[in-house]
Amino acid sequence: MTVGNNVPELTVSELAHSLNKTLEETYARVRVRGELSKVKVHTSGHLYSDLKDADSVLNIICWKGSLAKLAIRPEEGLDVICTGRITSYPARSNYQMVVEHMELAGAGA
Repeated sequence: MTVGNNVPELTVSELAHSLNKTLEETYARVRVRGELSKVKVHTSGHLYSDLKDADSVLNIICWKGSLAKLAIRPEEGLDVICTGRITSYPARSNYQMVVEHMELAGAGA
C-alpha cells in the first residue's frame, strides 16, 4: 500500500506536542468521577494516583499546593469527583488529569 505524498510528515515530538495542545484546549476544565487507586504522595508533596471505574483508568496528579487546599484527604478506594484539566506528558505519550479540586461522590458525600 502506498501512502500519498500529500500526508504531512511529523516527528514524534511534533505529534506529541500537537496532541498535548489539543488535549489542553479541548479539556481545559473537566469534572471526572471515579475511585481512587494507587494513591501515593511523593516526597515532593505532590499526589500521584489513578482514578478508575469498571472499564478505564485515568492517571491523576495533584500538585503540592492544590493538595494542601483539598477539603478531603485522598485515600485508596474513595469514590470522588475531581475537577481539573487534562494534559499530557509528551516525552512518554501519556495523558493525565491535573486535579485542582476533589470532593466525595455518592451517598454520604
